[in-house]
Amino acid sequence: MEKITGLMSRDDWVYTGLLLFSFAASCYVRKIGNNTLASGALGFAMALFIIGPRIAYSLGICAIAVGIQEFAPKKKVPLYVFLTTFTYLMFVRFAHYFLPVVEVASHTNVIQLIITLRIIGITFEENDAWLHKNDENPTKRYLTRMPTLLEKFAYFYHFCGLFTGPYYTYQMLLDSQNPALQSWDPTPEVKSRFVRLLWSVPAFVITNHYFPLDTLRSDAIWEVSFCTRLVYAALIFVVFKTRVYSAWAIAESICVILGIGIYPAASNPRIIVGPTDLKVFQELGEKEKVEMNSDAIVNLDIPKVEFSDGFRDGMKAWNRSVQTWLALYVHSRVKFMRVETTMLVSAIWHGTYAGYFMSFGVVAMCAILEDVIFKLVPVNPETGLRPQWFRILYTHTIRCRGFEMLATGFLLKNASDVHHFWSSIYYWLPLLCVPFYIYSVKTAAPKLKRSQKSE
Repeated sequence: MEKITGLMSRDDWVYTGLLLFSFAASCYVRKIGNNTLASGALGFAMALFIIGPRIAYSLGICAIAVGIQEFAPKKKVPLYVFLTTFTYLMFVRFAHYFLPVVEVASHTNVIQLIITLRIIGITFEENDAWLHKNDENPTKRYLTRMPTLLEKFAYFYHFCGLFTGPYYTYQMLLDSQNPALQSWDPTPEVKSRFVRLLWSVPAFVITNHYFPLDTLRSDAIWEVSFCTRLVYAALIFVVFKTRVYSAWAIAESICVILGIGIYPAASNPRIIVGPTDLKVFQELGEKEKVEMNSDAIVNLDIPKVEFSDGFRDGMKAWNRSVQTWLALYVHSRVKFMRVETTMLVSAIWHGTYAGYFMSFGVVAMCAILEDVIFKLVPVNPETGLRPQWFRILYTHTIRCRGFEMLATGFLLKNASDVHHFWSSIYYWLPLLCVPFYIYSVKTAAPKLKRSQKSE
């Protein structure tokens, strides 16, 4: 097979510089009392410096969304903002084909993606707080204070997570201004993430050099055996994972230093949701010398990414902030084909490349495939686990090899490149999923008809 070596791209170096600058800036910004506006101004300045006049793309949707929030009927605001924001996202991605404008790509696209999440997220936060403002004993926590216009824009462009994620809610940003966090020492939390860099960075540099993605685009991939192609896909997935592990270790550290996602451990905080034990949180929220943790901002559960038994658990462990955003604002709010609709929104959000839609489309079928197989092999009521032979077989065939194939579709992006590689491994995963998906749809249809009749 022809040897093709890989190097870090210009974008990789720029993102590295942005992360390191943001990390240094967070150490200074932390010392400012209420730092929301300052952080927003810094993020805007960084974005303007990196992408220049293309910042107009994100400013446009910010202004449109704020206008809808102000003037549209309250009950319809989330729907209008959601549809408008995603329509705008699609428009700016294709605008360069028919208008004399610069393409939305690279850093401009990333900023657009993060701001899309923040706009829709804060809209739902405000609307949920308005709907439940008269609840005497709320079972969940709602927005404690409505933002001003300036605070909204500061949140949209807050430098923390603007170029890499993770996503966090406006309420989490408000909570980070808790005076009690000024005396809290973030060093142990940051150290634990920097320990990750000791193995993730070398692993990324080495695998990225010896196993470049371009090999999958070349005809050299046809010169090796089927098993070798699967092994190469696995190594490409290692490159992708270690790159993300490294970037998010620093991105999470920035959040931690700024107090974003830091809550009393006893309040059982969850990713994006924040504290779930509201009584304990109210008792401990503003007290100093309380044990804190960063569970609400942990974007990766690496053990589950690597070793979980199935697709669903693996997906939930990856990019947990966006997964939770999708769960809160898409999956839980649609009435039918929830998994398919959620994967479609995820694909549209990520980009317009065919590879995204191919991968996310197969993910939806993989979830159905897994449900059917897991029903055929039930959990042992005594151990709470499926048989060990099944777990080993399923994990190291369908689950791991499946994730690796899906990752290549996500990374190759173009339909021709994805087809070039997927055809070399005979489209094994989609072909395996289709019969199970058809079976699931056929068995679900009679149940749906019966439920409709009973209603």
